Amino acid sequence: MKWYENVNAEAKVAYLLTLTEKVMGKIENYEWYHLARKSIDMCWEWVEEKKHSGDELYLSLDNEDGDGLCHIQGVAYINDITDPQEKSIWFCVTDSVFYATWQAYQYEKEEYVPQAIETVDDEMIDDFMEKIKKVDGYQEEWAERLKQYLLENSPAGSDKKIKREEMIGLI
Repeated sequence: MKWYENVNAEAKVAYLLTLTEKVMGKIENYEWYHLARKSIDMCWEWVEEKKHSGDELYLSLDNEDGDGLCHIQGVAYINDITDPQEKSIWFCVTDSVFYATWQAYQYEKEEYVPQAIETVDDEMIDDFMEKIKKVDGYQEEWAERLKQYLLENSPAGSDKKIKREEMIGLI
């Protein structure tokens, strides 16, 4: 049994968001960092307060304005960015937001979700971990400390509130 099967949905999202926060500083100078920051902030607001709907979170990924994270990620590949660190971090950001969006739709018990969300499930956590391990400076201890905390404090079925500052403070 995988560890994340024993924690609640918010804990799973917070796990990905917290680890993403630790590596995002490496992309602060990129022009589209503010879009990534806004999306991650929205996901945290969902974890803490259910402030945004699944549809609102999805719009930060893909929208008609062409400024969603999926568009930015696509542009990065079209322009053939060669920095593997940047690519790994972008994958972590987008995976975190996709996963949070999926959990928001699950919470809302939405029957129909955008096609891009249909393939998301808890196994995305494993995919995310493979990507974040490629980021320079990532430390396995962060993930282990978060796992232990979440298993103890946010078990499956629990509705204990998770706070961003507390999670980030753990690592």
